[in-house]
Amino acid sequence: MDELIATLVPPKHQAHAQGLLDDPGSRHLIRQQLSQLAEDNGGVLPQKSFNWILCKLSTFGAEEEDTFRIYQAFLSQLSQLGQMCRILSGDGERCNYDSPAVVANRITIGLGLFYEEAARRHRHHAAPSPQFYQQTASSCFAATGYKTIATELPEWLEFLRSNFMLPKL
Repeated sequence: MDELIATLVPPKHQAHAQGLLDDPGSRHLIRQQLSQLAEDNGGVLPQKSFNWILCKLSTFGAEEEDTFRIYQAFLSQLSQLGQMCRILSGDGERCNYDSPAVVANRITIGLGLFYEEAARRHRHHAAPSPQFYQQTASSCFAATGYKTIATELPEWLEFLRSNFMLPKL
């Protein structure tokens, strides 16, 4: 978060912003504010870390534990984005052997970033529907103790679709 504060907050307010970030009672609010400042500042990306993702996720309004769980899902899948469509199409046979937490991560970020691709594969290639994947992810979140995320997953997916976009190659 230090690089976000250094980039987005005026120097005379940086120590105060860092203090708010260190305080558990105001941490969520300062992340939301940093997210808003980042939207207003086109020079923020690219960065050396993915703290901006956490700031953006905090604007969803979930509890901090749930926000961190989705953030962890996001980070766990960043190195596999190129394979996401293949996995969503059902070609990823190793999905059958992954833990529920890994499956929840993969599906959540996959549908959050590649929903249209999953829907297209369902329509044209008889792959399972995005709703099937969503129900599977909800079950996996519930099985791993994240019942709030399980019930709010449709809202999380909509939030991811509307707030995160992959760059066009």
